[in-house]
Amino acid sequence: MTGTLGKRGGAAPQAREAGPEPARASGPPPGDKASGGSGPISPPAAGACGPEPPEAGALTPSRPSPGPVPWPAPAPADPDRPVFRRILIIKTSSLGDVIHALPCLYALRSLYPEAEISWAVEPRFSALLPGPPWIDRQVPFRKTELKALPLFGKIRALAALRRGLRSLDLDLALDLQGLMKSALIAALSGSPLRLGYCEMREGSFLVSRPVKGPHAQGHVIERYLDVVRSLGPVPARARFPLPDARPEAERFRGELLAMGLRGPLALLFPGAGWPSKLWPTESYARLARMLAQDGMAVAAGGGPEDGPLARRVAALSGLPSLPDLTGRTDLRGLMGLVRLAAVCVGSDTGPLHLAAAQGTPTVSLFGPSSGLRAGTWGRLARYVASDAPCSPCFKRRCPRREFICMEAIGPGEVMASCRELLALTPPKELESP
Repeated sequence: MTGTLGKRGGAAPQAREAGPEPARASGPPPGDKASGGSGPISPPAAGACGPEPPEAGALTPSRPSPGPVPWPAPAPADPDRPVFRRILIIKTSSLGDVIHALPCLYALRSLYPEAEISWAVEPRFSALLPGPPWIDRQVPFRKTELKALPLFGKIRALAALRRGLRSLDLDLALDLQGLMKSALIAALSGSPLRLGYCEMREGSFLVSRPVKGPHAQGHVIERYLDVVRSLGPVPARARFPLPDARPEAERFRGELLAMGLRGPLALLFPGAGWPSKLWPTESYARLARMLAQDGMAVAAGGGPEDGPLARRVAALSGLPSLPDLTGRTDLRGLMGLVRLAAVCVGSDTGPLHLAAAQGTPTVSLFGPSSGLRAGTWGRLARYVASDAPCSPCFKRRCPRREFICMEAIGPGEVMASCRELLALTPPKELESP
């Protein structure tokens, strides 16, 4: 960690320049491909993958999506560096995990600016991925539909997925998921070289060679980047080449102003993917009152399933206005919304990582999971970790049924982290584009 907030919190670590001895995959290092080259890649012919049934994961070219992240500087030339022309990134889910893998895309574009890069992803997260020149095509992996198919339907769907992947003539696949589903994609890809990160589970290490680099015990972003470091040096700063969400931000600015919100906006995200990660609504309500007393406009965000939590926070806060914005955004809309916030607060959950990736100040709360491993990333990211003796347990549900780890985090220390962040940079005003 680069800093601490008392005894519990921490500043998110920053990516570092690769040292003179980059991480190497276990086993022999990857070598140059006979088909390798550094010339430009022609776009695939229309229909090259053939017609695919909806459940098969048909390959789809990414749409042009110039984002706010600049193109990386090319890595220093190295005649011993392996050359790859067609690369597949496998990171199918979830929201926060896909965001954590984006710095690998940035690093790959530094090493291989002319390569054709594809990304295997579940369609519900596809809006997080940028189009050309970052990603040439997406490979939709429809896990839910695939599981629902009868046996022969599964076989047909996987055969179609295999045909589509093999048509790409891949020479490198990076499994950044490390699960059975990603191992299946890697195996079907036909890539002669398949690398995974240091935590390959569910037998995925039998398909892709794990890379255990110098950050195997560090933040998950660094663990993923170690896979790219095994190929060559990565940029000193981890960047997140997300699609441009500025149009969505301007649309939401008008809606929030129409609701009567003024001044810097504090967004609370009371929901969480794990029941054990939920911070008490009473704590959110107390935090909301503190933020309002400091002159902040306060609103609650999240998915439609988080609506009851948001409304309870509003009721308990006693504030005259705490708008419920849950369920009002798709992923692109959520990207725009968090861009407007002066600070976002929530558990270890996707919207916080999405906010931090765009440079929005964030305070994330950690009980069952580890802030050192998966805290929000960046100079304006902080986390508050529980001091409960059982934390972190990495359990979706509290084995003790007491949820003491999240209850142990006090609104006062969360507010202290918010104030620290707001003092570092002039808070955004909703009235000022």
